[in-house]
Amino acid sequence: MTSRPFFTLASINTGRWPARCRRVLSAVAWAFTVALGHPLPEAHAQTAFVSAPDASALTLRAAEQRLFDASRDLRRARRDVERAQAATLGAAARPNATLSLDTTDINPSRGIGAGSLADKRVDTVLRLEQTFERGDKRSLRMAQADLLLDAARADQDEARRQMLKTLRIAYFDLKLAEDRRALLQQTLALLDDTVSRARTRVTAGDLAPSDLERVRLDQLRTESDLRVADSDLRRAQAALARLLALDGQDALLHAADPWPQPDALPAAADAAAGERPDLRAARARLLAAQQGRSLAESLRTRDITIGVQYEHFPPDGRAMYGVGVSIPLFNGYDYRGEIEAAYTELGAAEDEQQRVEAEAGAELRLRRNEAEAQAARVRRYADTVLPSARRSAEATEFAFQHGAVGVLDVLDARRTLRSIESEALSARADYARARAELAAALNQPF
Repeated sequence: MTSRPFFTLASINTGRWPARCRRVLSAVAWAFTVALGHPLPEAHAQTAFVSAPDASALTLRAAEQRLFDASRDLRRARRDVERAQAATLGAAARPNATLSLDTTDINPSRGIGAGSLADKRVDTVLRLEQTFERGDKRSLRMAQADLLLDAARADQDEARRQMLKTLRIAYFDLKLAEDRRALLQQTLALLDDTVSRARTRVTAGDLAPSDLERVRLDQLRTESDLRVADSDLRRAQAALARLLALDGQDALLHAADPWPQPDALPAAADAAAGERPDLRAARARLLAAQQGRSLAESLRTRDITIGVQYEHFPPDGRAMYGVGVSIPLFNGYDYRGEIEAAYTELGAAEDEQQRVEAEAGAELRLRRNEAEAQAARVRRYADTVLPSARRSAEATEFAFQHGAVGVLDVLDARRTLRSIESEALSARADYARARAELAAALNQPF
């Protein structure tokens, strides 16, 4: 599969620049791209340059792919699957045979005689023993291990589902921080222009100095809000970079996707929710607990150990053979503790499955209702509240420019518009979060 660039590099026309400058720019672009692990396209290898606004235009789809490839939490879930796979090998193992060599009848007073080792006056016994399991213990172990492996794989999918939800929310938190910062920058630019105009009018005697101070106060408040927005933006970038394992590159992240539109929501079908990995994991663990109960009960089926031996005793040198069978006697313990523990594990697995199913159904209904409510809120702001506020602000601005209203009126209109625009951004962010949580509850793409 051909990997796509994780960051977008903007191109600029350097045809009229000196050759040395073009070489420096190309080297900088090449180093930045290689540091991120993505080669430049050959056609743009000599002209691509990192432009500040587009240097890290990150789409949600690219962020999701990066998450699958680099997330530390997902790597830990994969290790759990590998451990479960290793456990299946142990479950399928048969009991090992035992080979023993015993030498007896060694008399220190008489000695062991002369000659080769085979002529010594000692009794040597070579014995081979093999235990044969009964009660389908091996097949029950294998079935239980396979079900636990299925549960581990479902846990891996569940970790991926939860991480996707967290990533999507973090992505739109970053976009919210960027848009709020941009809104404050626009407001501050407008206030800077207003302060400049107000000073001119104060000099001309057309505006009271106190009104200029009020405008200046709004300017200072907006500058303070902008510093807070900068801090929120850095925090959102750091949170997203941590999820994507982009240590030290958080300042480069920029959310490129638009806000999701309040379209028709996916159907909240119970069948789709039934395929959720947490439900699959709970079902697999319930079946594994049932196998574990049967396995514990099979411990009361006695295993048989069969042994064969070869015995050699000089001086006649005759070889003797023997065979033996051993069966454990449950005269002291009959595995009652293991059986009771298995029944307890089975009850816990049944309770867990019921809990997960109930919480999944409740979460599905809650997330869908929340998404519908937030979608209606976004539509109300986009269709009614925000256009009305903008028309009112534009009318007040026009009246202020022509001297029909005072500076307090225009400042109040601007504050109202900025507040409503901020609320509209919050509504879009809340809807994006609700959509992310609904997609996770349905285990569907965003």
